[in-house]
Amino acid sequence: MMDLRQIRYFLAVADTLSFRRAAERIAVSQPALSQRIKALEDDIGAPLFERSSRGVALTPAGEVFQRGARKILREVELALSSARLADRGESGDLTIAFNEIAGQQPLVGQCLGLFRAAFPNVAVQLSEMGMAAQEDALLSGAVDIGFHYRVPGPATGLAYRIVDEAAFMLVMPEGHALARKAAISLEDLANQPMVRLRREINADTHDGIVQAFAAHRIRPRILVEASSDAAMLSLVSAGLGLAIVMGAQRRGGWEGLALRPIEGLAMAKQFVLAWDAAKRSAPRDKFLALVDRAAKMAPGGLER
Repeated sequence: MMDLRQIRYFLAVADTLSFRRAAERIAVSQPALSQRIKALEDDIGAPLFERSSRGVALTPAGEVFQRGARKILREVELALSSARLADRGESGDLTIAFNEIAGQQPLVGQCLGLFRAAFPNVAVQLSEMGMAAQEDALLSGAVDIGFHYRVPGPATGLAYRIVDEAAFMLVMPEGHALARKAAISLEDLANQPMVRLRREINADTHDGIVQAFAAHRIRPRILVEASSDAAMLSLVSAGLGLAIVMGAQRRGGWEGLALRPIEGLAMAKQFVLAWDAAKRSAPRDKFLALVDRAAKMAPGGLER
């Protein structure tokens, strides 16, 4: 029967591609490690590593198992962390806000589910609102925590946990001619029909893209302005134009669309969790600790 120790042993070998270095990393003897890996391969019914005089390499089955093993281990470790955070009798209220794209990130739903399981006596209320509205609500006390994307910049009087960062990319139908290129230049977009968000929806993003085009002396051909990120992607899917969007995960993924990096567009936004540190809230602090652990376990997690 497979156990978590075997998964950790497997990942140690997969990361180092060396039984000797993996054994040193996890402080076990090399024969014991080899026996554990062999037992794991017997349970799965397929070899996970190719062993030769040249060294160790993952088999196709090993590459597939590696992706699943990392996810399993992360889920278990996060569940253990949330269980350790749970104090008997914890109660109160917690109001969490999120904007359109932030609410679609897996971390948000994952942490909400774990928090509700760990603290069933805390009444959690959810509210969808943009970044500016969140900041006002946090400072007034109407909201305890807010998930949103922000342009790196000066402090606003709030505390921030930086969870991730997303670069801006070009999105287009998969069959578009530019999709054959590995990267796009702003000059490639000079005569392309474009879709963009209205400025009042997101002034930072709108102005940053306008300034990038102006710096390259390019005047984009804007055919239509959308009122939401989802509407903009729908217009792109319908073939009405290309768009510059954050490369963050969306609900339903990017089916039928291609994403490409844009050379000459050094724009990115931070995915953050914001709160007012001047206000005290035990449920909020528990949630912050849970997100902190989840972000550290995620690849590329950042914090400030």
